[in-house]
Amino acid sequence: MARKRVAVLFGGVSKDHKVSLMSAYSVLNGLNKSLYDVIPIGITTAGRWLYFPGDYSLIPSGKWEEDPDCCSAVLSPDPLHGGIIKIMSGTEGGESCSLQRIDVIFPVLNGKYGECGQIQALCKLSSISYVGSGFTAANACSDKVLTHLILNRAGIKTAKFYELERVNIDAVEGQFAEIENQINYPMYVKAAVTSRSVGANFANNRDELKAAIKLAFSHHHKILVEEAIKGKELECLVWGSVYALNVSKIAETADNFELVVPAQIDSATSARIAEISKTAFLSLGCTDFARMTFKLSDAGELYCCKVSNMPGFTENDIMARLMQESGYEYAEMLDMLLESAKEA
Repeated sequence: MARKRVAVLFGGVSKDHKVSLMSAYSVLNGLNKSLYDVIPIGITTAGRWLYFPGDYSLIPSGKWEEDPDCCSAVLSPDPLHGGIIKIMSGTEGGESCSLQRIDVIFPVLNGKYGECGQIQALCKLSSISYVGSGFTAANACSDKVLTHLILNRAGIKTAKFYELERVNIDAVEGQFAEIENQINYPMYVKAAVTSRSVGANFANNRDELKAAIKLAFSHHHKILVEEAIKGKELECLVWGSVYALNVSKIAETADNFELVVPAQIDSATSARIAEISKTAFLSLGCTDFARMTFKLSDAGELYCCKVSNMPGFTENDIMARLMQESGYEYAEMLDMLLESAKEA
């Protein structure tokens, strides 16, 4: 049986570039080479696409870009091509091109431009199967304002929030009283379309709120001011087809950021999380998998904080840990992801 040709996209121009490099290193080493013909395509922080045929150990440090065997490579949007076009420099200053056909694309990309729907849309244009949710679900999960609105409409509780737009930045000064009237301190301020930690900060008073808003606006034109919910942080993974959804074991994040699996919660709370997670998954239009982050408040209320359609993929990341607790080793998880890759 012919090996499946898998293009692994990694890197990217977002602040999560290094996170992607670590995930790609794990994925590239974890893929079964007897089943897959792997084509690594790295994207630099400047946005250059490079075919990388070198040593995977160079990826985490970023030194892969210096490999002399790298060449420009682009994913063609023309479905007739069905693959990557490599562009190589000739001996006399000219260039030559070759086509590398692809069966499936594994976008190991995080943050802005990686999990927001653009890459997924390009895969769709190319008519090449790809791992993960479609571009509309990717956009809904990455845009935190949109996520809030969709989840609230589905009856899922989220943190109270206030949306601000950079285009109305001159009016922000006059909105502080309204924000404080709706949301108590401490507040959590974050950019709308970045990963969770990028451009995010807590604010305990108005001066800190002003500083946090300024920081968040430096990362995106749209930001959220949320209530900061105290309580236990819980993680779960939804995976499978929309007709047969499964929820992995539920984990909790301890004070030292260690993952405790299974979470120290009662069975009724676990069942509620499973039910809410499936509803969120379907409401956002996710397919194949999504990682859900919850807060269980001290009062026993459950809040859905984040839905990630493209989480970290290292062997130590939450997704792999939860799959392992559910009985699937890392290589098996990668096989499942590629097997479920949707037809573009």
